[in-house]
Amino acid sequence: MIKIVTKILSTVAITIAIASFFGCYSSNKASNQNIIDIYKGDIHALHPEFVLVHMNDSISYLYFKVDESELLYERKDIADSFTAAIKIHCRVTLNYESPLIMDSNSTVLNLQSSTNTKKEFAVGYLPLRLNRRSRYLLTISTSDLNSKRNELTYIEANKMDFLSKQNFLVRDQSNGYIIFSSWFDTTAHVSIQCFHPLNKLFVKFYKNRFPIAAPPFSSDEYGPPQLTTDSSFSISSHNRTFSLYLKSKGIYHIMADSNDLEGVTLFRFDNSFPYVTEVYQMTTPLRYISSNEEYDKVMNSKTPKQEVDNFWLTAAGGSKDRARELIRNYYNRIQDANRYFSSYQEGWKTDRGMLYVVFGPPNSIYRSSSGEVWTYGEERNYLALTFTFIKLDNPFSDNDYALQRSANYRNLWYNAVDLWREGRVY
Repeated sequence: MIKIVTKILSTVAITIAIASFFGCYSSNKASNQNIIDIYKGDIHALHPEFVLVHMNDSISYLYFKVDESELLYERKDIADSFTAAIKIHCRVTLNYESPLIMDSNSTVLNLQSSTNTKKEFAVGYLPLRLNRRSRYLLTISTSDLNSKRNELTYIEANKMDFLSKQNFLVRDQSNGYIIFSSWFDTTAHVSIQCFHPLNKLFVKFYKNRFPIAAPPFSSDEYGPPQLTTDSSFSISSHNRTFSLYLKSKGIYHIMADSNDLEGVTLFRFDNSFPYVTEVYQMTTPLRYISSNEEYDKVMNSKTPKQEVDNFWLTAAGGSKDRARELIRNYYNRIQDANRYFSSYQEGWKTDRGMLYVVFGPPNSIYRSSSGEVWTYGEERNYLALTFTFIKLDNPFSDNDYALQRSANYRNLWYNAVDLWREGRVY
């Protein structure tokens, strides 16, 4: 579960190796890489977290946090301490299509433990040379050098102005730890540090009233949210550090200029988010695979847990074991969609989340600066199913993508839904 960091953070020594600015050419374009593995929750052994902050016109810091309990600790002799080593390497290009390396940096963290497990986080940062008035793509490789496991992360850097979210650093006000996620599942008291001279920030609060994604054949086009501000206020500071209490569920959009939508956004979602732990979190996602009558019955029932159970038992032909398998698969996809696709609303409600829940992870995903292309089946096979998502310019999130809908998806969608309703996982 993503929460404000409360564990003791270990101290790490950072060894920096900065490549020369405007480095050499590489044939590895990110747009040519099948990135499907980043959307497969069951294969990830490492879960590093990153946040990029622009310190000044030429230098940015890539802060990182690594869960040491996920690393492989080894020792050569029974008298030795257990050791682990992790390498973090960041390559900077202009975008997904560019092979030109603008900068790079890496560090190796050598960690010790008295046991072969260690419940702490290793934290630190890599300085990067990113010039103002430009955009970049950061490709980050996190490698456990003992187990040879590797995790790839992409971050799009926006250094076009002084007001975007990457000019702010959010911390837990109680302990000063950096917060690496923009969403929270409980009330939180945060400190917002700004790296540009400011003594006031403006906050607009919006309740989360957004509908779930329409089917892929629908004529209802998805677009950026149309918001009505529920409340607004300002917060002041004399040292560029601002205090904010996230009391209610919704969207907190924090801006340096009340007339400019650029800023940092924090989200309060349901308790236990991204996990599904309550009955009410199981009811609404049934909308994708239920009839109108079934859905209304579940939503209006005084015993929703019983109605949810009955829905899955009916789909499973009365088999409790089969029903449990369906529930596990369906709601695991809901949770994964929350992790990967959350923007201004929960990930399962988005276009990508909808398809991920019903169809599962695709066989290939290619990302460019303008969007993503998902393919189910063999690439370049005329029988393959392909979905194209366009990246939207959203002031609240850089993770907002809209599906290019088509009436041609109607039969494919209903076939997938029918499989679920017949007790089979698509």
